[in-house]
Amino acid sequence: MLITSLVFVGVIAGVSLIAGTVTAIFRLLTDSKTLSLVSGTLAIPILLCALLACWMMTMEADDPAPGNVMIGSLIFLAVATPIAFLASHFTASFLAGRASRNVR
Repeated sequence: MLITSLVFVGVIAGVSLIAGTVTAIFRLLTDSKTLSLVSGTLAIPILLCALLACWMMTMEADDPAPGNVMIGSLIFLAVATPIAFLASHFTASFLAGRASRNVR
C-alpha cells in the first residue's frame, strides 16, 4: 500500500514539474497565457502518444501484449492530463501575477 501511494505521488510530482516547466518556458517566450497553458497541458500527452507509436513500430515478439500496453497508456493519459492542466494553470497564473507586480 505504501509503495502504491509513493508511486502515485511520484507520478503527480513528475507530471506537475514537467508541465509547469513547459508552461513557464512558453510563458516567458511568448507572453501568451493561453498558448503557454495549452502547450503545458498537451506536452505529456503528446510525448506519451509518440512513445506509444514508437513502441508499436519497434515491438518485438517477446514484448508485452499490445492491448495491455495501450490500456496502460490510456489510463496514464487519463490521469496525467488533468494533473498537467492544473499545474499549467497554476504556473501561468503565478507568472501572470509576478509580471503584473513587476510592471508597477
